[in-house]
Amino acid sequence: MRVLVLTSPADIASRPDTEDTFAQAEQVASSLKLLGHETLTLPYTRGHDIGTFIDFAPQLVFNLVEDLPEGPDQLHTVTNILDQRDIAYTGAATEPLRLLGNKPVMKARLRAAGLRVPAGLGEAGETTRYIVKSAVEHASLGLRAENVVTGAGAALLIAVEREAEFGGQWFAEAYIDGREFNVALLDGEPLPIAEILFIDYPGDTPRIVGYAEKWDAGSAAYANTPRVFPPREEPLFSELERLARAAWDLFALSGYARVDFRVDRSGEPYILEVNANPCLAADAGFCAAAAEQGLSQTDVVARLLAAAQN
Repeated sequence: MRVLVLTSPADIASRPDTEDTFAQAEQVASSLKLLGHETLTLPYTRGHDIGTFIDFAPQLVFNLVEDLPEGPDQLHTVTNILDQRDIAYTGAATEPLRLLGNKPVMKARLRAAGLRVPAGLGEAGETTRYIVKSAVEHASLGLRAENVVTGAGAALLIAVEREAEFGGQWFAEAYIDGREFNVALLDGEPLPIAEILFIDYPGDTPRIVGYAEKWDAGSAAYANTPRVFPPREEPLFSELERLARAAWDLFALSGYARVDFRVDRSGEPYILEVNANPCLAADAGFCAAAAEQGLSQTDVVARLLAAAQN
């Protein structure tokens, strides 16, 4: 089969998270070749109306577009073009990508469906600790310990500062002090559950997985937040899996996804994010979870191709 590996535009800002996007494309292309497919890797260019895209005539697109100059909340415009050309592609469809592109919209849908999310600004008391986040970024850009503050007024000030620094829209929600878990789903079924540990975080130091924790491999923040796959804890793990499946169904996801949770001190889980098309780099969380189940990166690629053809 002719498979086009479609990546983010080549001119997006160079950062560790965007470099990881291109690394995964090389790895996925290698897996596709191992599986016997004819493969071409191209950066997304609006429309792909002429040139190499048409000459290659892909039978399927492996969609690895994770960012656009217009913002990561516009990823649905890429799949919309593929829909119009009746070209199959991996991962989430256009409407789920649109809904998940804006975090406040995502959380409103989850809340309306009865799935617990952190309280929004103004929904809790003035002594509540809030965390300020980008409404659209999916790589924790601009997220750091200073984004956790007490009171709605302080949260609004941080939001204004981050908007001036990074652009886009920012919002605040209640900071859930507790444990953090990731549930990866392949074809809607949970893979082994990962926990992010917070090592040497004294007192009230915010336990967050910010940009440094995710991407600055030489930092103490990165070293002190390792990913582990702990033994199953019941009934907690069954509840996390139930909630992850519920989020998958709510947004009509396909192929693969990851649902991130915080579990508070009383053991109550909250959905932080529903991530469509999470990174498939060999060292990223999704493939790490797959490996715990005995699946290689190439196995994952094969499963996603099969799902895209159904």
